[in-house]
Amino acid sequence: MRLFKKVVDEREEMEMMRVEHVMFWLVFWALLISIFVQLLGMKATFRQVSGEWTVFMLMAVGTTIGEVRGGHFDYTSRPGWKAYLLYSVAAALAVMLLTYVRRSVAGYDTTFSDGFLLILIFGMFSGVVTFACLSAAGRIVKCRRKKLEKQFDEEK
Repeated sequence: MRLFKKVVDEREEMEMMRVEHVMFWLVFWALLISIFVQLLGMKATFRQVSGEWTVFMLMAVGTTIGEVRGGHFDYTSRPGWKAYLLYSVAAALAVMLLTYVRRSVAGYDTTFSDGFLLILIFGMFSGVVTFACLSAAGRIVKCRRKKLEKQFDEEK
């Protein structure tokens, strides 16, 4: 039994879903930026932002699981090595930039020596891990799509 009766029609429901979609992504990216501003600009510890990080990870993991279960990959690309590579390089560059800023703020060496090598290693590691995770998710999405198409065809 439903607790509340639905009082909106399909058009109103779609409009509400569109607003909720936009607001979800606004909050998602604002929360991520807030975490990095606190860590990098305000020199907060991870313990101080652990609440925000927990909420952010719940949103990220929950969205990923829901999208993969539904057979969706991305709004702008299909699962494939080109998309995996593009997103992996973007992740690696972001990690390198954030590591550079964090080390600069903390007063560590960031010249073309050990400091730069460490930044490069962090970036490459994150790029490889991102590529592997996207490959696994893409493979699952492809299998899920086939299963959903087969299920849809059987229903007809």
